[in-house]
Amino acid sequence: MVMCVTVVSEREPSGKPLSAMKKVSVVVTVDSGMEDLAVQERFGRTGVRRSRVLRMTEEAVDQGGVLTQEDLARLLQTDARTIRRDVASLRSEGHWVPTRGTAQDIGRGQTHKAKIVEMYLRRMTYSEIVRKARHCPGSVKRYVETFGRVVVLWEKGVRSAEEIGYIVGVSERLAREYLALRERYDTEGYRDRLEEIARQVRRALSPAVDGKGGSR
Repeated sequence: MVMCVTVVSEREPSGKPLSAMKKVSVVVTVDSGMEDLAVQERFGRTGVRRSRVLRMTEEAVDQGGVLTQEDLARLLQTDARTIRRDVASLRSEGHWVPTRGTAQDIGRGQTHKAKIVEMYLRRMTYSEIVRKARHCPGSVKRYVETFGRVVVLWEKGVRSAEEIGYIVGVSERLAREYLALRERYDTEGYRDRLEEIARQVRRALSPAVDGKGGSR
């Protein structure tokens, strides 16, 4: 379930009355269906709520807006005190949680998707990442596969983060993060891991390419 909400622009400085601040409309994923259900089954209501907080705050920033903790409370049908605890807990674990009043102070951090991909690059198993990141296995695998598509596009000569993001269906910012991870881990100690991820993507694409008589 997605919702369109009006929020304060990410570029608005603090100190102005809320009524005087520029607003933007953003679309956030309140409930991702089966994936959220899988997280709830593994980590309970608190776990799925915090996963949603991460997702929605990053989605809003990708669209030029920033959610307040009160916005999150309304969207998740809970109280602001609960959201404050969730945000504090997530930040204590090293997550970037951009909310109004703190987004400019803490600056741009690494998204939870990039953190999960980096865990995999560092040779953590899917089960280890699921426990540590409190995500369902399907989400973790999808993030790694998307990263692999970015790597393959880079190998094919596509260098623009904007173009790569458009092709694979992610934000330009996330594409930049994935490209930075590719560069950071293109070393003797991790090159085989990068190749393993890229090889899985190439293998998945091969039947479609063969069936169409060539790639588009």
